[in-house]
Amino acid sequence: MAEIAAGQAVIELLRAEGVEYVFGVTGLTTNSMVTQMYGREDIQFVDTRHEEGAILMAYGYSKSTGKPSVCMTTSGPGTINLAGGMSLALKGRAPVIAIAGDTAMEYIGRDGSQAFDLVNVFKPLTKMAVQANTTERVPDLVREAFRTAMWGKQGPVLLDIPRDLLDTKTLSDEMLNPDQYRTVNPRTSGDQAAVDEAVKLLLSAERPLLLAGGGVVDSEASIEAVRLADLLDMAMVPSYGHHDAIPNSHPNYIGPPGGRGSGEAHETMDKADVILALGTKINQASSSWDYSVINQDTRIIQIDIDPIEIGRNYPVSVGIVGDAKRVAQQLIDAVCSISLEGKNNKMWKSEFQVISQKRIRRLESERSLSADPMMPQQVYPELTKALPKGAMVTIDAGVAPGLAYDRIFFDEPRTMFNYAGQGALGMGFSVGLGTKLGRPDRTAVSLHGDGGFLYTCGELNTAVRHNIPSVSIVLNNNCMGAEKSQQKALHNEKFVGVDLENPRFDKLAEVFGAKGYYVEHSSEIADVVNEAVKSNQPSVIEIPVQEYFPPSAPTPR
Repeated sequence: MAEIAAGQAVIELLRAEGVEYVFGVTGLTTNSMVTQMYGREDIQFVDTRHEEGAILMAYGYSKSTGKPSVCMTTSGPGTINLAGGMSLALKGRAPVIAIAGDTAMEYIGRDGSQAFDLVNVFKPLTKMAVQANTTERVPDLVREAFRTAMWGKQGPVLLDIPRDLLDTKTLSDEMLNPDQYRTVNPRTSGDQAAVDEAVKLLLSAERPLLLAGGGVVDSEASIEAVRLADLLDMAMVPSYGHHDAIPNSHPNYIGPPGGRGSGEAHETMDKADVILALGTKINQASSSWDYSVINQDTRIIQIDIDPIEIGRNYPVSVGIVGDAKRVAQQLIDAVCSISLEGKNNKMWKSEFQVISQKRIRRLESERSLSADPMMPQQVYPELTKALPKGAMVTIDAGVAPGLAYDRIFFDEPRTMFNYAGQGALGMGFSVGLGTKLGRPDRTAVSLHGDGGFLYTCGELNTAVRHNIPSVSIVLNNNCMGAEKSQQKALHNEKFVGVDLENPRFDKLAEVFGAKGYYVEHSSEIADVVNEAVKSNQPSVIEIPVQEYFPPSAPTPR
């Protein structure tokens, strides 16, 4: 193709990948790229108020769509501000490509102004961190960034481009389609001998359980997971944080594991004689990486796209490396080749459904709670009434929003978003904005505590300017709940840095130009949430709640 400005070439390379938004804060080292989006409708620059907001929005976009996302930041501290969100993208397996405009080559390695070794800063937080060293290499490195981010277990990439490689330079490139330089929608099958061995074990099981992980969501394997459970009368439990991997309304669904999950899930996992861990490393939050939840005698079949995860946390009877969707279909085919109707486990199914109903009764008993301010548990039944089918819910870190893990039900994949084991307080608001941009036809709700919301509430301005109609619910207990709970239990109630004085969050929203609501009675929650959703504007709903520090969900041992 003809020579074009190097900055324009970068933008055209992004368009070749279908990128429709670039999230970031503009800077002197990125202007040659940012200005190439001026007046365009096919790709837009979403300017945030802080770089962390940009990468968190990119994360939400990628997790809600399954597509790669891009953020763009300036040299030195501008890019270093991405570190928190980058670690979330790594833990959460999100294909986020961060393009860092860097200082000119002549200042790098000489302690120049805003010059840092960004590649080595971000290597531990990415699948790949690389710096372009010539203008001609930029197109290949952009393609390499997407190839790396999207291949295998997905994750973030940093591409550092010194400004003098773009500012006054031109480029000629073929502008290849993605399928010309990387595998698009790759599906890696599992070893057939291992699949056959797994099927023998599953057919011999008397109390089988399916543990469905994030890989089920990533590979869009929910239908296959349910088919397997139906064929073999398996109890179904999602890995912690991936509750949308399987429909929570299914009669084989028990509940989520984990400290903020359900004791009923733990009880069922303990009783299982075979666990099919599909698309999961068996994360720490699901099992504590000991035998308090998983019985030491239980045999495990583990399927994961990443070979390093097989047997990493528990010994396995069968390990299969492969795509969760493809391997699940292999298992279905192998089972059906032996018996079209699978295997009936009526006694086990009756047993685990009794356990499942025990959880439902426990949650229903919370409807009788009454307090002023309300108990945080009172929020969730009312919120559930108002959530439209397929609503996307982002759960920020914190005690009060954390109650959602056991109290909100998900029936479709890519509708639950959280801190993915990274644990960053304050990620919820910006991630929620990103999910809404990714799937504008869906309702996007984010749940926060008062401590977490103020971390990134400046992005309310971004939501208003770009008209991103998300609904944020702030459960205000005027404290840092997890930390206060620990100081109460372990440090003789020596409360330091945990009691908060907050603004009225509904009024704060109004100052930014968003809608603000204040709810003091649980009976008002559903109507207010409905009104906020229908307003089609950025909205904040403040709900004062009691301090409540729940015990961890009980475990068998």
